[in-house]
Amino acid sequence: MEELLNIWNESRLGWLTLAWFDGFGARTLRKLRALYDNCGDKALRVSGSKLKSLGVNHPTTEKFLVWRPTVVSEMLARRLDAERIRFILDDDAEFPTYLKHSNDPPACLFIRGARLELNRPIAIVGTRAITSYGAKVTQLLSRELALAGCEIISGLALGVDGCAHQSALEAGGKTIAVLANGCADSTIYPRNNQPLAKRIVEQNGTLVSELPPGTYSFKHLFPLRNRIIAALSVATVVIEASEKSGSLITAKLALEENRDVFVVPGPITSEQSRGTNNLLKFGAIPCTGPEDVLRIFNPAENGHALPLDLQITDEERELLKILERPLHKDELIRALEISAADISSRLTTLEFKGLVEPQGGQIYSRSRAAQQLVSTDSADQSPDLSLE
Repeated sequence: MEELLNIWNESRLGWLTLAWFDGFGARTLRKLRALYDNCGDKALRVSGSKLKSLGVNHPTTEKFLVWRPTVVSEMLARRLDAERIRFILDDDAEFPTYLKHSNDPPACLFIRGARLELNRPIAIVGTRAITSYGAKVTQLLSRELALAGCEIISGLALGVDGCAHQSALEAGGKTIAVLANGCADSTIYPRNNQPLAKRIVEQNGTLVSELPPGTYSFKHLFPLRNRIIAALSVATVVIEASEKSGSLITAKLALEENRDVFVVPGPITSEQSRGTNNLLKFGAIPCTGPEDVLRIFNPAENGHALPLDLQITDEERELLKILERPLHKDELIRALEISAADISSRLTTLEFKGLVEPQGGQIYSRSRAAQQLVSTDSADQSPDLSLE
């Protein structure tokens, strides 16, 4: 029997319907989820006055109140199931922890293809007007990083994005395309990359969007897409970007998320390298080969990503010692007597270091590397009983 893509109940149908309304962005949805304690069926019945109290303007509120009675939630769910698209909320196990705790996280995601399980996510972005130099560099970096076990994340645009996805697939690696439109076939943009999107899904890759099927690309949606690319990735590599390239927005957002930004130097005579060369002036990390990016990782026996520098703070070490067994986030808050924001920050940092693994349902455990680290600490702190 074929596994169900989505399991629907009244609450999830409510959130799906709210997410489908084009007047609500991620912030409004997050406010509704907090206000109604994640009960989507109650949130769907929200009053106009309550929406206005949440900061929704009058025209959008009136538009929603007119739109709501015309929609059949079950029909939206059937469309997702028919198009093999999963709907995940920010408290579902598949929703990446570090995306949830980013500066401006989506409240939900529409996903097509393989599960969104990330081990070494690296974003590769750049100009649409790719040069032969840019193409060679993109092919080299994407192929070698994919072979090293990195998931290549990009935006399915023409130029560097498409080249990065294609090169990762040709290397037999995994790639994730984050879209500024719905992930159904009918709205894939640019249309020239529709076969590439199909290939990504067929080769164990993933299409990701916070927009429902049927949503077409508009200019204002691309920066929103870029923030997800930046937040999903451990590091971002920028290959060729003019001074007004959208890739520079992704780089800026990555820096705001405290992610590493690598930049490939380009010819000073090239228009497509002015933006990247400027990033280098402002302190981005030069990238002259895949080894520069891979230096932030240290391959473990099980293939999981472990940063080379496993230096941790006393606070992080205390958290790891408490995680003798898998614990819920609330248990950690009580044990450490710190705020929810502080525990989220520590868990996110430790997850990036490869020391903590989310088990779903806000339950966390030590990774194998953390077990070794804690064991080493214990051995170092034990008394020296040897005879001199």
